Amino acid sequence: MAGRKRITPADPGTAVQIAEQTPAAVAAQEISWRQADAEAVARATEVAKELRYDEELSIGALEDGIRLYQRRAVEDFLELGKRLLLLRELAPHGEFTQRIAVLGFAPRAAQKFMQAAAKAAKSEKLALLAGKVKNPSVFVELIALDDDTLEEFGDMDDIESLTAPEAKRRIRDLQADIEAKDDRAAKRERDIENLQKKLRQAKLERQRAEPDDIAGELRTLASAAALQVRADIGATGDDVESLQERIAALCEHAASAGGDGDEHHPFMGALIGELFSELRRVRDAFGLPIVNDHGAPDWQQGL
Repeated sequence: MAGRKRITPADPGTAVQIAEQTPAAVAAQEISWRQADAEAVARATEVAKELRYDEELSIGALEDGIRLYQRRAVEDFLELGKRLLLLRELAPHGEFTQRIAVLGFAPRAAQKFMQAAAKAAKSEKLALLAGKVKNPSVFVELIALDDDTLEEFGDMDDIESLTAPEAKRRIRDLQADIEAKDDRAAKRERDIENLQKKLRQAKLERQRAEPDDIAGELRTLASAAALQVRADIGATGDDVESLQERIAALCEHAASAGGDGDEHHPFMGALIGELFSELRRVRDAFGLPIVNDHGAPDWQQGL
């Protein structure tokens, strides 16, 4: 038959396989393989004649052809859908069903073709998958999916070899994952909304509160802040990281090193001075009275 190439014989065996056999066994095995190859060539040639197949007859060429027509299967699927959509627009009212029946299409099948073509024209993600998915039955399963699910599906590594049942299972899993993510996102939104609602309610209650109540609350907060500052400065005890404990640690270190610690006094005095300066700045910023060490302001000293 014109244009047909001879089938490439199978490899008679690896070097390791041959080395493990006697020469007679190797020869017998090779004869057996060649006979099997010849029988396979004869059978394939006979089938090719029946199928009117006149292209290259080899395993590599056949696999390449299968890959080509797998891609074309989905492309042809979409091209059919495009033409059916256009035919529906052009056909006189009431004649479309009759015309597709003449072409051999059942209405439901024609609808699938048209849905696929229409969706691929509108969705870039579906159009991209049309070039990857080889099985039209798998592609049909993708038509009804939203873009988020299509994107997740497209990130899979083996979509070219998926069967329709496998695709259905993965789509169900993807949709379940996406739904779970959506539920978590919705819960976060509800939690944020509830928190904002509570903050608004607290702010409203604070605005409605009596001035004395507000002042009392603010004085409590100011006292807590002052107490924290005092603790940071003068608290003592194990595992306490106050300024007093740090100064004491520096003095102990100087003593253990054989010194009297005088060399550190300017540094420690500067730290204390910075604290006094900061306190004076806050006092002066609000015009506060000078209070003595016993806690009474100057204007109360004579009382």
